[in-house]
Amino acid sequence: MGDQTYLSKVLNKAKPYLAIISLQFGFAGMYILSTISLKHGMSNFILTTYRHVVATVVIAPFAIVL
Repeated sequence: MGDQTYLSKVLNKAKPYLAIISLQFGFAGMYILSTISLKHGMSNFILTTYRHVVATVVIAPFAIVL
């Protein structure tokens, strides 16, 4: 029983760090996709539009529920 409380305390303290790490991976992935798309001739305006549409689709359920 004591191990579970210790583990939950460690995970609660690690949440901000895990969130920042996942955010950095997201930024890196978006940078790679953007670079590849732009090198293959995609317009900056279309890329921006797609990014906003995807962000809206991902965030909208959280906005509705919360």
